[in-house]
Amino acid sequence: MKKYFKIGLDVDDILFSCNEYAVALANEEYGFDPPMTVEEVRSWGKTGERTDVLLQYYRREEFVKNQPLLPGAAEFVRELSRRAEVFFITALPPHLMGIRAARLTEEFPMVPGENIIMGFRKELMNVDMLLDDGGHNISASSSAYPVLMRRPWNRHMTGCISVNNYEEFLTFLDILMDPAAYQWEKEAGSRVIALIGPSGSGKTQLMDELIRSGSAVRAKSYTTRGKKGGEDEDAYHFVTQEEFGRLEQAGAFFETTRYAKNSYGSMLTDIRDILEQGRDAVMAVDICGGIALKRAFGKQALLAFTKRPKEELIAAVLDRECPKEEKIKRILSLDTELRNEEFCDMTVHGVRELLRQER
Repeated sequence: MKKYFKIGLDVDDILFSCNEYAVALANEEYGFDPPMTVEEVRSWGKTGERTDVLLQYYRREEFVKNQPLLPGAAEFVRELSRRAEVFFITALPPHLMGIRAARLTEEFPMVPGENIIMGFRKELMNVDMLLDDGGHNISASSSAYPVLMRRPWNRHMTGCISVNNYEEFLTFLDILMDPAAYQWEKEAGSRVIALIGPSGSGKTQLMDELIRSGSAVRAKSYTTRGKKGGEDEDAYHFVTQEEFGRLEQAGAFFETTRYAKNSYGSMLTDIRDILEQGRDAVMAVDICGGIALKRAFGKQALLAFTKRPKEELIAAVLDRECPKEEKIKRILSLDTELRNEEFCDMTVHGVRELLRQER
């Protein structure tokens, strides 16, 4: 296959364990009680919390020499190198650059040394795709397709293209390189209808209409948010943050996201149960969830982008009962979220367009 894409890979917490490794070292050195967890990490900078002690490790030579390789990283880079030209784009102090280059050359011989790029100004790197866990790097990236690797410290990011693991990133690359391979097909059987769109675009109303018409069954997600007034008890599995965390740690969810400080997650078993009954399943997800569904269900997954004029979206956000800071975040993410239309199978303005798509 021709290498149409130039792909830039961040290194820390994409290929090498960084925060988790630093947390383990900090617990050993400081004896924290209770022990620090990676879930406490909220930023790559100072926060005034006990996680600030982690920053010292990132500048130590021994730390960079001994960072563990993340499970599956070598296989991921090898597979990626078969499909595209891979570059390592890594930010670290000058005195550590030689150590990092040596580690990358040793662990990933399939990537030539001249493709190792070091520097903090990642927005200057001219690549087609960037995979990074730093929300600031994704927001500032000049690449055509900046992709966020979901980690605890970037859960506040909304609207951007994001993935949960290597497999989903490869699926997204395949969708870009050969859209027909994942395009929904009428002959594929019962569908997973994934409604994707910005806040205020009408996803929930559209989903409710499909359910009331008997055209689809809700694939219930799990959420930590409270039940809204007048909301059906069956709208979600309402759980506490602790319950959600236990399920997530156990690997129960195939996709998770965080919106307005609330967590959401979905299970493949819930969707498969509906499909096995010969029914269509419907759910509202972000583009990260859409990519995960394409990976799990292929041509059975129909990604439908719910479209609405931008001025109406802004008005809908302003009318929401949520904190001012949350409204600002949602409005600022609109342009990014509107771009996700490119990755969907179809665009809809109402339920009739979906109902016309007969199997």
